[in-house]
Amino acid sequence: MTELAAATGHNYSAEALHAFDELDRRVNGVFEQLKEWHGWQLFVHPETHHDQMLGMIREVLKAVTWYQPHTTEAGFHMIGRLAKSEVKLIQALCSHKAEEAEHGLWALEDHGILADKTTRTKEASSPAAFAVASVWWRMAQVEDAFGYLGAEYLFEKLTALVTQAALPVIEERDLPRGGLRFIIEHALEDAKHAIFLKHLILDVVTRYPESVVAMNRCFDYFNAVYPLPVWDEAYERAMRA
Repeated sequence: MTELAAATGHNYSAEALHAFDELDRRVNGVFEQLKEWHGWQLFVHPETHHDQMLGMIREVLKAVTWYQPHTTEAGFHMIGRLAKSEVKLIQALCSHKAEEAEHGLWALEDHGILADKTTRTKEASSPAAFAVASVWWRMAQVEDAFGYLGAEYLFEKLTALVTQAALPVIEERDLPRGGLRFIIEHALEDAKHAIFLKHLILDVVTRYPESVVAMNRCFDYFNAVYPLPVWDEAYERAMRA
């Protein structure tokens, strides 16, 4: 990111600044909707039993293990469709996506701890998690590759907001830290990643003003299946357990 930012001198256009502010506002709007969701209300309620709280975390992590390997592969594919003259942008995005590749393993490890399983059986994906993977692969194949930045910003910024909001609840309720690495580390890492993506979005829209259309379109595609459809399924699985 530093090299790319230095190359542009941070001379972002007014249109790019406006476009990013609107994208950021939309992510914050998704987070506000999520805070009104019945599952979040249960999670933050002071009388909710620890087992219920950990059960919801466990099932959200299970969903991550279902979709994350596929969204990562689709992301690499979409990045690979960028113009080959965009060397610095491709390098920056591939480096970021490589860091993301192991996060599904974090989710798998944490889920195993919370499920108290020493051996893991292969489970078929839930419909909503399957839809997330499907949307990402469809975007990767047919969408303007710049649209990746809009969908990925929703992924990173929303995860940062959710995990940062969850940490105080975890600390206040003194939940055991085993199985919570995914949440704890993402609260810091995804805040950094969101800033990283912010500068890439500003740079790209400054140089290609029309790209914001694809960014918003891919944001919408992804938001149609994430997070609430995935989290609704996780909530239902946790309540049945």
